[in-house]
Amino acid sequence: MGQSTGSENAEVVPGGALLPLKRGAAGEPQTPGQGSEVEPTTRGGEAVSAAAGRDVEALALAFDEVETEGIKLLEIGSDDMLKCLQEGGAVIKASEPDEKVVLCTEDKTFAVRVVETSNSVFLVEDGSSECFQPRVTVADDGEAEANTGGTPGPMTQMATVSARACEGDGGSQAARWQGVRVCTIVSENWEIEQIAPDFRKLDELLRGLEEGGAAGGVEEEEGYTTEELLREIQGSESELLEELHARSDAMQVGDRWVHVSEATTSALVDVLVSKVCEGGWAWGDLPLEQVLSAMEAEDFRRGATLHAVRTLGSAPLFLGSVTPESAGLIEESKLCVHYARRLLRKQSFGKAAQFLEEWRKVVPVGMEPSVEMLGGLALVDESGGLAVFDDLPRDPAKRFDALFAHQKRWRAKDLKLFAEGMTIPPGKQMDDVLEDYLHSYHPQGDTSNPLMYVQKVI
Repeated sequence: MGQSTGSENAEVVPGGALLPLKRGAAGEPQTPGQGSEVEPTTRGGEAVSAAAGRDVEALALAFDEVETEGIKLLEIGSDDMLKCLQEGGAVIKASEPDEKVVLCTEDKTFAVRVVETSNSVFLVEDGSSECFQPRVTVADDGEAEANTGGTPGPMTQMATVSARACEGDGGSQAARWQGVRVCTIVSENWEIEQIAPDFRKLDELLRGLEEGGAAGGVEEEEGYTTEELLREIQGSESELLEELHARSDAMQVGDRWVHVSEATTSALVDVLVSKVCEGGWAWGDLPLEQVLSAMEAEDFRRGATLHAVRTLGSAPLFLGSVTPESAGLIEESKLCVHYARRLLRKQSFGKAAQFLEEWRKVVPVGMEPSVEMLGGLALVDESGGLAVFDDLPRDPAKRFDALFAHQKRWRAKDLKLFAEGMTIPPGKQMDDVLEDYLHSYHPQGDTSNPLMYVQKVI
């Protein structure tokens, strides 16, 4: 769009400020496209003169009376991002006034921050570009007039000073426009930093839907299309789809994503377990086509059954990928945890022994539930007490607040199970996030003792 210059070693002369520019062999100024060595770079929106340190002469800067509006400087860190922006592959989002502004590409999310610069940056006009033309409006009499606003900005003030300098030296109006024209002055730029997508709005949207039944009660006009969700979610399309496919409470019906209630899921899983047992199929090698057909005979959508199998183990992502030879599996631990969560939401248990007794009664025959399966859902303390942690916040700070409100110290092997599913910033691992918020130590400084975590006091 243009190049920016600083004002070091410049003096005000009739016609404006000074810009270094290398001259040709005949002493005439070189124009853009004729070998000029003053070229812009993409770093920080600042231009770096290739003629720095050489003998250069000064060229006057002229200031438009009307400042070009709508120009922002965006600092980018890679050629890939530059290409993405040039090809229109990125969009800036802020669906709510109090939300942070993010820039989303096809597969990444970036926070956008406004950073003020210590010096004003002059953007000079590329004569071949239309984007630097002043914005004008048409008056009632048909004459074009500049949209100057009510308060003189830096451009107007500089143009006034430049005009007075010309008049004082006997210069003409035409003389003011000799040299390089400055179309706008900026004192801030945008910086971007990759962040994790924010799916809190997705939780709200799905829970706010009319709860649909996976047994066939979902109409295709209900729910949201992927495009509708993208307009509301601060995340990229790739990140959004990955999240949707991983959730047990969302499924795709036609071209829309609908909410699957806990009651609907429970009903489907109960019938699914019954059909698997009746068919004598192995949990680790389910003949998917037969399973889907058996569930369809009970009025359960094939897509809903496939979704349930996938969330409890593994199965193809789409119905079109299922063939007569396709196999799926249901993990024993995930199925047992499904029944544990349902039991814990129905009834309170003070002791783990009492819960285990009831848990064994509801899991499928042949499965043996164990306390180790409860990691991330419930904690059994040394006295045999049972504490339930269901629906923990995604935000690391809020999640740790909830966990450490229960007990002041956590063993590392227990805490990491409850940390799964929280938001991990790009470029970091879970251990990095734990280090950001927690202190770790071995009791008595003895490494043979289990690693412990306590919350940092901020």
